[in-house]
Amino acid sequence: MTDRQTPWERHDWLGSAADFHAMNPAPARALWWCSVISPAIILGSTQQESDVDAEVASQLGLDVVRRRSGGGAVFVHPTESVWIDITIPKDDPLYVDDVSSSMLWLGDVFAAALKPWTSAQTYRGVFDVGTDGRSVCFASTSPGEVFVGENKLVGISQRRGRDGARLQCVLYRSWQPDLWTPSLTSMEVGERIASLPVATLSADAADIVSAVFSALPA
Repeated sequence: MTDRQTPWERHDWLGSAADFHAMNPAPARALWWCSVISPAIILGSTQQESDVDAEVASQLGLDVVRRRSGGGAVFVHPTESVWIDITIPKDDPLYVDDVSSSMLWLGDVFAAALKPWTSAQTYRGVFDVGTDGRSVCFASTSPGEVFVGENKLVGISQRRGRDGARLQCVLYRSWQPDLWTPSLTSMEVGERIASLPVATLSADAADIVSAVFSALPA
C-alpha cells in the first residue's frame, strides 16, 4: 500500500499532445511535465468534435487531439502554457472516492507552490459549468481548481480507473485566445472566450514545475 512516505517521481516529457495522451502512465506517485512541441487544442473525452473547425485549426497551426478526462477544450502551447499531470495509485491516501472533493488536495498543492508569485486559492464550492464550460475548460469552475480572485489560474481534469487517477493540470504564462479561438465553430463562444478573464503567471515554466513538485505531500 502506498503511504505518505512514498517518494514522488518526476518525468520531464517532450513531444506532441497526441503522443502524450496516448501514453498510459503506471499508477504510481509521479509528476509528469509535458512540454509540447506544437500548439494544440485538446478536447474533453465526451466533447463533440464539431466544437472545433479542423480546417481552421490546421490553418492556425494547431493540432486537435482528445484526452481521456472530461470537461471542455484546453489550449496548450510550447511556451505560454504549463501542462502538468499528476498520477496516484488507488491505494494512495491522497486518492479520494468522492469525485466532488477528490482534487482539493492538489489545488492546495498548487496554491502553496505558487505563493512566491501570486496569492491563489483552491475553489471549494460546487461544480459550475457556466455558459461555455462544456466547450472550453477555463469557462467552468470545478472544486479543486485554483483561482486568483474570480479568475481561474489552474484548470484541472481527471481520469479515474481501477488502479488510480491521472489529474491533468494546465496554467498559462500568458493568455492569448486569438491564437486558437478562431477555430471554435461557434462564433458566440469564441467571442466570449476571447474576453474571458484568466489569471496568468509569467514565471519561468521550469521554476513553476519545480515548485509544484517540491510542494507535493511527502
